[in-house]
Amino acid sequence: MSNEFIFPAITSLFAGIFALMLVPLTLQVGLKRIGTKVMFGDGGDEDLARRRAAQSNFTQYVPFVIVLLALVEMSGLPSAFVWAIGGLMLLGRLSHAYCFLAQDGKGNLRALGMMPTMLSFLILGGALIYVFVAA
Repeated sequence: MSNEFIFPAITSLFAGIFALMLVPLTLQVGLKRIGTKVMFGDGGDEDLARRRAAQSNFTQYVPFVIVLLALVEMSGLPSAFVWAIGGLMLLGRLSHAYCFLAQDGKGNLRALGMMPTMLSFLILGGALIYVFVAA
């Protein structure tokens, strides 16, 4: 492993995509808050609670995966690996958000959205431990 800095270009693309994905999730919450005049919490409004859950779930997982993905990319592991795991996470987040916003948080897409998310964490965590042990 080289000590030369490697810019995580692939991760940067995924980070940009995820940043753009966060905007509509946040707007959904803000617009509902304006409509319900509920500025804190969900005020017992089920739709607002669901929108907040979609946004919060996204912000709980995506930043950590971006960091892990960047570390894996900078470690020198094959770029195909980085593309695959970034794509897996993107697929998971898209299906999870769709389920929350278009299907009232019900249905198989919610679970199908979390499976790639958890799989991404497992693979990235394992890869980073492998890189450490192999160094």
